[in-house]
Amino acid sequence: MSAATVAVNARFLAEPVTGLQRYGREVLRELDAMLVEGELDPAEWRFVLWTPEPPAADAPRFRHLEVRVAGRLRSHPWEQLVLPRLADGAPLLNLKNTAPVRGRRNAVVVHDLQVFGFPKMHRRTFKMVYRYLQPRAARRARVLYAVSESTARELGRHFGIPRERVHVTLEGSEHVLRVEPDPGVLRRHGLERDGYFLAVSSMSPNKNFPAILEAARRAELDVPLVIAGGTDPRVFVGSQVEALPEGAVHVGRVSDAELRALYEGALGFVFPSFYEGWGLPVGEAQALGCPVVASDTTSLPEVAGDAALYCSPTDVDGLAENMRRLAEDPALRADLARRGRERAAGFRWRDVARRIVRGLAPEVGAEVSHGV
Repeated sequence: MSAATVAVNARFLAEPVTGLQRYGREVLRELDAMLVEGELDPAEWRFVLWTPEPPAADAPRFRHLEVRVAGRLRSHPWEQLVLPRLADGAPLLNLKNTAPVRGRRNAVVVHDLQVFGFPKMHRRTFKMVYRYLQPRAARRARVLYAVSESTARELGRHFGIPRERVHVTLEGSEHVLRVEPDPGVLRRHGLERDGYFLAVSSMSPNKNFPAILEAARRAELDVPLVIAGGTDPRVFVGSQVEALPEGAVHVGRVSDAELRALYEGALGFVFPSFYEGWGLPVGEAQALGCPVVASDTTSLPEVAGDAALYCSPTDVDGLAENMRRLAEDPALRADLARRGRERAAGFRWRDVARRIVRGLAPEVGAEVSHGV
């Protein structure tokens, strides 16, 4: 019996890593490992990864997954016009929200529906593209996945897709444990362990960064707010230097090793997002024993469970109070750190890959083992 070929829309392998690219990379890493370890039979399963550009230097290297670079177009034009021809009728696994709308055998992973649920987050052109592509890709998919129950509900709310059509994959968090921490980032910025709160700067209004800055002011704590990210957080509140709370430290863009050290050294991680399809940073923080303060919206309670402090993303006083509680209560921090690690241990990328395989199996006519 020859292996059933699954084509994979892998254009994300050439892109900078954010949450969506992380999901795709980790799923492919696990599929490759499952083939190496015999959990998937290479005589039945064959994955061909198509990308318009060579993978980035830091992209995973695979033993059993074949990477092919083809096509002169890029981004969505490549996905819509070139990729269907490359797939050549094989089932096509799309791991990043969209798919060729005319594809007949698409398997599609939907991470979020932000252009419908939180439209002011994106520019007009982006919204137009995704408002066209996402409903068509989701409704026409032969196999449809969502990364959370929250996203599965959104598919019903916005596209009328019944819940029973959707395979929920969840996400993993153990990737943060693979990199050794670089504590030099703390020394370079004069930070002490258990002596600061951590936030991640982003241009996206969805991340609600002004609320973090205002909550830090209202909390009146003797510990700084450390802001990691390539974007100067002052862009959210104007160009005035005094817009940052006193004592705030902007460390800029950091490596994975530096980010792990910042998570592990923080009093807490502050994440009052308005809308998330999953909320990968919350799982990363919990996996590293960093107590989490998060908003109570969309998927975040699915990720953090009872191992976080919650408030509405519009409740700045509540956010400030949660920061004060963590700063003043070492026992609470220790309890949340313990429960967070336990919670994060239940989210594994291998399980995500297994759910992907279970959804694909009927489409490719392959059987899966009991473990899968």
